Amino acid sequence: MSRLVVFSFFRYSGLRVPDAFLRMGFQRFLMDRRLLAGRIRLMGCGGGDGFSVVPDLGAYCLMRVFADPGDEARLRRSRFYRAVADASSEQLHFTLNPVSGRGTWGGEALFEYRGGQQPDRPLVVLTRARVAPTRARAFWNSVPEIRRQLRETPGCPYHVGFGEHPLLTLATFSVWEDLSRMQAFAYRTTPHHRAGRASSQEDWLSESMFVRFAIERIEGDLERYPRLAALMESLERSAKPIFSAAPPRLGV
Repeated sequence: MSRLVVFSFFRYSGLRVPDAFLRMGFQRFLMDRRLLAGRIRLMGCGGGDGFSVVPDLGAYCLMRVFADPGDEARLRRSRFYRAVADASSEQLHFTLNPVSGRGTWGGEALFEYRGGQQPDRPLVVLTRARVAPTRARAFWNSVPEIRRQLRETPGCPYHVGFGEHPLLTLATFSVWEDLSRMQAFAYRTTPHHRAGRASSQEDWLSESMFVRFAIERIEGDLERYPRLAALMESLERSAKPIFSAAPPRLGV
């Protein structure tokens, strides 16, 4: 387990799109065996902010979890990372510190939680669901409403969905301005409604995960995401900045 977690989101355009799709499918052949391959995952994003069963072949998520912070620098020098990053037309990189969570990813407890989330600091929430095949239709019928609510929530400047399998897994990655706004979204329904919803979905999922992260750093093409950029600017003006400015291109 590790406290260093990095999520990168890449977009591709034009002739780079089919190449990116092939890289995801054959990532094991590009991966240096000396890297912690079990904790490096290149996954596809769905259409419509990732919340669609139809994939967006031009958008991908690279998640990595390292025990040694130096592994991130080694990864960025690797053939695998250069193949993914150099061809992209857009990048966002989130360096995170796991605060609290529950559940597993592929049966593995990936994260070591340090606790102590500060309520006035921005955070990232990661959820992941592996859906029982017999309940896939019901699960995906519920997803558009979640997407709509996220898009309409003022305290969530960025969200995206991705997964390893387009039908049976969905992970959501959302950035929140503070803990209270995230909780207001998560607990917006009545306790009776929440209890009923949890009961009805109990047999939908064969595995699930919910994790909160403190944000250590955000890098990349933030000018394309005004709400993220505005959040960063406000933090830079405050006495407690948590974002650091960095060159937007990290492929080299």
